[in-house]
Amino acid sequence: MRKYILLFLFVISTTSLKAQFFLAGGHLNGGFPVSKLKQEVDKVFFPTISGILLYEFYNQPFQVGLEFNYGIYGTKVEERNDLYPGFSDEFRIRRNNNYMSGMAVFRYLPSMSSKLTPFIEMQVGANYLYSRFKIRASIFEDVLEEGKDMEDWSFGYKIGGGLQIPIPSLDGGKLELRINYQDGNSIRFLTRRDTQYLPNKGNGEFEYSPRQSPLQLITASVGIVVYDAFR
Repeated sequence: MRKYILLFLFVISTTSLKAQFFLAGGHLNGGFPVSKLKQEVDKVFFPTISGILLYEFYNQPFQVGLEFNYGIYGTKVEERNDLYPGFSDEFRIRRNNNYMSGMAVFRYLPSMSSKLTPFIEMQVGANYLYSRFKIRASIFEDVLEEGKDMEDWSFGYKIGGGLQIPIPSLDGGKLELRINYQDGNSIRFLTRRDTQYLPNKGNGEFEYSPRQSPLQLITASVGIVVYDAFR
């Protein structure tokens, strides 16, 4: 896989460096587990929103840039009266499982003159999964306690493609439909079912049953990009 990435970078580096324009946009993405990740978390859906910034080389069918994703792939809310020893007041504990990624984007456009613009895409970067909790008396009260239960990083890459469709009412705007396959190194993470509170252990403790798997996803996206966004 790495030799193909290096080859792609070499091809881009040999093209003209005269800038044509920048593209900017955003996407709604939905990731579905496959392979080993599906065995670990078969029913977990990974929704994210993302922002993308691309630079198109002058008179060349290449675009390069960055894309950042954020999403919550699971949340759990409990109301308990045994969180603090000696107190029977009821408190609300909310736990979110969060997904972030930042990746370099490399695109090849087989046809630049057609009304519909297809593209082939490769991304390389990092995934960051973390679980965070907040405790408060009610949803309207200030947070009493907060922290992270678990966090981990991993290398990741995506391969896929898509199609851009002009939006007549938006100057330079195009509707973008895309699908990617994601893989990478193994990462440790929690789902909404993997944390339990044990009130009778010590002064009350949380018990974790983390999963471990590469973040293997088939991700479908819909978004809007604007050509020459900063003119």
